[in-house]
Amino acid sequence: MRLVFAVLLMFSSYAFASCGNIADNDQRAYCMAKNNGQSCGNIQNSDLKAACVAEMNGGSCGNISDNDQRAYCMAKNNGQSCGNIHNSDLKATCVAEMNGGSCGNISDNDQRALCAAKRDGQSCGNIRDSDLRSQCEAQK
Repeated sequence: MRLVFAVLLMFSSYAFASCGNIADNDQRAYCMAKNNGQSCGNIQNSDLKAACVAEMNGGSCGNISDNDQRAYCMAKNNGQSCGNIHNSDLKATCVAEMNGGSCGNISDNDQRALCAAKRDGQSCGNIRDSDLRSQCEAQK
């Protein structure tokens, strides 16, 4: 769930129709908040809700209880370093997104394919997780 949450934070836009294809209620609500301007209040997961508020409404990343997710939010929203992230895949995702690092350093196959699709325009077809694939296709 942590890594999926991180990937959700990576996206800056989604196609509205694709949000409906996301099975997870919180992920779907997050997508709809980002894409359709709906409230972050429909998100039950407290860290995802705090990240949504920080990203959408200029709220504080400090409300995210997970240390790695908070550091990722701060890197993304405040330009802080990815170096404070302990999870290796999340750190590699952050470095790839923020500093132009390689997606090849991400060990999770779906996350690596998502990064490559986002950065290099590669196909989303290699992503096995249907929610991530829907989000990937929405961003293209």
